[in-house]
Amino acid sequence: MTATDAAQFVLTTSHGEQDPHRLQAFHRTFGAAIEAYEIRYHQARHHEEQPEVTAREEALYAAIAAVGRPYAAAAINQVAQILVDKLDEETYLALGGIAATLALEVVEDLDGANGTGEDV
Repeated sequence: MTATDAAQFVLTTSHGEQDPHRLQAFHRTFGAAIEAYEIRYHQARHHEEQPEVTAREEALYAAIAAVGRPYAAAAINQVAQILVDKLDEETYLALGGIAATLALEVVEDLDGANGTGEDV
């Protein structure tokens, strides 16, 4: 498996095709990371009066934590979609349930349930 092959399992804006559902899931996850970073940085710097370097480290940890579950959900969702013909129904539904438990909105984005973000 190459890096290009592996890209199908992660949220990214550089994937060959610009799937609007995938982009929406990416932007939702990216937005959550930015928000987590800003909140934690502000808290660490202004409320806890931590030094700049420490505040940035804490904020980075928060951003990484904010994207872990959505990225795992996206990967599990994509694996289930690719293996749909090889899985029995119970396994397929179980993978979907795990993905939805991790990050329901991202799974809904990927599956098209939330539109494309460009819908009026």
